[in-house]
Order: sequence, then structure tokens, then C-alpha cells
Amino acid sequence: MNPKLKQQSSADSTLRTSPAWSSRYSVGDMIVEAEGYGAPRFGIILSIHRDKTLSVRYADGVDYAFASHCQLYSEWLRDQKS
Repeated sequence: MNPKLKQQSSADSTLRTSPAWSSRYSVGDMIVEAEGYGAPRFGIILSIHRDKTLSVRYADGVDYAFASHCQLYSEWLRDQKS
């Protein structure tokens, strides 16, 4: 087997593997961005990027959010109730 082809195939499989943090979120999930702004921002995930950012549709338009600043709406709601 040609070593050059072997390297390409391993690179392709690496690119297709999603990072562990992204398995927490899916396109279409409702999230709350609780850090970075005074009041929490509610939105829906449009896309997930490799640099740990999310493209989110907020009430005032589309913006980016860091995954580490966000929480699933269901989790946020449960925290608010307790």
C-alpha cells in the first residue's frame, strides 16, 4: 500500500470525528448564553464549528456564541426551578 494514500485516509477519518464537547449540542437545540451579557440570551443552534463556537439564531438576529458560555435550555430551566 502506498504510504501517501494511507496518510490521506487517516486524515479523512480524523476530520470526520467530532470533538467530545460538540456531542453535548446538536443543531436545532435551544440554548441559553448566560455569560458575556447582563441578561441571559435564548437562541437556537444553527451550526456547530470546530473552534468551539456555535452559530445561534437569537431574537435579534444570528450571532456566534462560545460553547463554554452556553447551557441547554432544559438544564437552565431545571436550575432556575431549584
